[in-house]
Amino acid sequence: MAKKEKIDVAPIVEHIQFASLEDIMGERYATYAKYVIQDRAIPDLRDGLKPVQRRIIYAMYHSGNVFRKPYRKCATSVGEVMGKYHPHGDASIYDALAHMSQPWKYRTPLIDFQGNNGSIDGDNPAAHRYTESRLSQLAEELTRDLEKDTVDMSLTFDDSQLEPVVLPARFPNLLVNGTQGIAVAMATNIPPHNLSDVIDAVIYRIKHDDASIDDLFAIIKGPDFPTGGTIYNTESLKSIYHHGHGRVDILSKVDLKDDKEGKQLIISEIPYGVIKTSLVKAMDEIRFKKIVDGILEVRDESDHQGLRIAIDLKKDANHEVILNYLYAKTELKSGFSANMVAIDKGHPVTFNLLRYVESFIDHQVEVITRLSSFDLAKASSRLEIVEGLIKAISILDDVVKTIRASKDKQDAMKNIMHAFAFSSSQADAIVSLQLYKLTNTDITLLQQEHAQLSATIDALQLILNDREQLNLRLIHDLKAIAKTYGQPRKTLIIDEPSTVMTFNKRELIAKEEVVVAITKDGYMKRSPLKSYRSSDGAFPGIKEGDLLVASGQTTTVDYLLAFTQLGNFLYIPVYDLQETKWKEEGKHINDLVSLPSDEKIMKAILVSEFKEDAFVTILTKLGQIKKTSLAEFSVQRYSKPISCIRLSEGDHVVDVDVTNGRSQLLLITKLGKATYFSELDVNPVGIRAGGVKAIQYLSDHDVMSSMMVIDQDERGKAVLVTDEGHIRVFDINYLTLTNRLGKVQYIYQSFKSDPHEILYWRKLYRQEETLSLTLMLSNKELKSYFTQDFSPTPVDKYAKKTINVGKGVFIKGVYHPFMTGVNPEFPTYKIVKETPIIEEEIVEQMSIFDDPHDSHES
Repeated sequence: MAKKEKIDVAPIVEHIQFASLEDIMGERYATYAKYVIQDRAIPDLRDGLKPVQRRIIYAMYHSGNVFRKPYRKCATSVGEVMGKYHPHGDASIYDALAHMSQPWKYRTPLIDFQGNNGSIDGDNPAAHRYTESRLSQLAEELTRDLEKDTVDMSLTFDDSQLEPVVLPARFPNLLVNGTQGIAVAMATNIPPHNLSDVIDAVIYRIKHDDASIDDLFAIIKGPDFPTGGTIYNTESLKSIYHHGHGRVDILSKVDLKDDKEGKQLIISEIPYGVIKTSLVKAMDEIRFKKIVDGILEVRDESDHQGLRIAIDLKKDANHEVILNYLYAKTELKSGFSANMVAIDKGHPVTFNLLRYVESFIDHQVEVITRLSSFDLAKASSRLEIVEGLIKAISILDDVVKTIRASKDKQDAMKNIMHAFAFSSSQADAIVSLQLYKLTNTDITLLQQEHAQLSATIDALQLILNDREQLNLRLIHDLKAIAKTYGQPRKTLIIDEPSTVMTFNKRELIAKEEVVVAITKDGYMKRSPLKSYRSSDGAFPGIKEGDLLVASGQTTTVDYLLAFTQLGNFLYIPVYDLQETKWKEEGKHINDLVSLPSDEKIMKAILVSEFKEDAFVTILTKLGQIKKTSLAEFSVQRYSKPISCIRLSEGDHVVDVDVTNGRSQLLLITKLGKATYFSELDVNPVGIRAGGVKAIQYLSDHDVMSSMMVIDQDERGKAVLVTDEGHIRVFDINYLTLTNRLGKVQYIYQSFKSDPHEILYWRKLYRQEETLSLTLMLSNKELKSYFTQDFSPTPVDKYAKKTINVGKGVFIKGVYHPFMTGVNPEFPTYKIVKETPIIEEEIVEQMSIFDDPHDSHES
């Protein structure tokens, strides 16, 4: 067996370059960014095309897939583009091809498509093996005269063929069709415009060297979206054309149909870029969730004749308010943020209207100049041949004789050139001439062609030597394009209204009786009255370990103010609460307001009218009290808790209630001390202010517990509960009304060896026949307490356990099924402290706090 010949392998020499990671990444990233900006995402200022779009159009043009010829499979075009010009995925190429054919995205589509190319509903096109396409008639204006050296050509990715650096683009495609693209650290978003308007602006600039942006803007006026709609003539719209960026709001076209069949809103145009099915779904959800009262049905009635969305309304519905709400809350009105960025001379620029028009004109001047030079060279070459043929025919016999005496074609050319002074091209044409053309008739045709060529050459030379003539040629071409392809505007531009569209959402809400429930941990819900009544008075479903803060009956058009221990309040429209069954837990308020986990709700108030002369009175643990007009609690933004009192370190809110201007305040401490004074002793302050001192002689180991609001001259009883299980009925009449910081009185006392701290107290209502309390124990169990004994507990009786809650167990909280409310009937009094009360102004009220066993009147 022959030995294998040893091959000497040269040692591998490593070439290691040392560089910092920062430098390497910076260099590579800069290269990548430059590629994405210039060769993928940002269009060229001259033809308005991204590289993939330009390659698609050029490939279809080069292969003869043009408007005047039959359609071809899209797969054929995609494969040719991918194989010859654009070495990327077929999906991106096909998406770009289909995009240029969609009339709801392109103002004047560049691809004539046959088959499913998607829809305004967001549907994707069918696979490219099923669809067919060709260049649209307008797209041929992009490639017109491309073969006449009108633009530079460059090698393709594999150096096998040539492709255009830019297309001739005989119309201003960038503004007409607009574009969108996201590159590295920049993006572009150019709205589409009307072809005729843009061409008129270009022609105006050609004729007026001193044209300004305002002059051009007066012609173009604004975008012309393929989906129509209405936009306002605003400063932001002008900014798009002056500075290259700005925003416009696009309003759908909506008509009211009000006849015997009913009232309808008919939508026939929607904003650019809005997916129709998403819009219909959003409007129907508003109807389904009963966010707006008055909408019966939302239907998509669109067909091949056009877009149509019908909204059926109740006969008594306010269509203007409903429409304004839909404009505000759905994409029935949508914004378009323009960012006019394109590649100009190899660099991305933000351009204004004048710069674009001038860049387009410069590009057309170059195209027409190169086209004229090409045609001039061709015409001159042909003229030279025609002159040679005319001369040859005049000496035909001598020429034929010389040719017959020659050996071959080359010898014949040489001989006639020498004998008759023909040029090389003339000699070639003569020897190649067929004998049948040597007739008297042909000399006439040659003479006519000579005259035409001479005129053409003169015209071309005039264009090349006189800029005015070139401008006339450009204007002529642009007018021809506008006449052939121009269309009326679809987007209406109107003056901005003097008043902003507003709506009162309460007018849109179906007023419905509901019951709401709020817990300490922030779980809230609203339940239909039917669900509440079917529960036979049961307590709402609550998460284990949570505590019911309040519940009450209200309507969906009212508001809920929930106060936390940290001095904040939550502003919650009742209609925003999730509707659930009464026995379900409800949903956490974080869906509406961001409530931190350490912030707990300790009181809630229902409000149907934010009266200026009603007051929210707040009591803190360290004995600070303040009152603020209820009107200051009406806010517009409520996505987070809003401060309503300035607290000192270590302090927190213990109670909140509503007063009417002349209420009396009964404040009690944890250990049973009380102070009783008129609210007139507390001056109203702003919502962010701090409070004033409410009680004198508050010991270090005692803090404020709660507050009870009592109407002037009101008599009644209250029930209180301590943490150790002591239940006490207290007669309010036993207390003496003093000034603020006056004498401290006792509600109850407890032994030092067995201290009791008050957890809960409330007024006893006159209609109550049985006192029912639900207690939450420290072991998370619920215990019910019932009694029909409303006899007041003697004040001098020490607090002792009334309820046996078990050894080592204490009461952690008491469910509070009542809620303070402020409605239009809530009595208020504008009384200054020094003004005496006039008897006639006092509203006589029946006390609801008397002992139900008492026989005397309140």
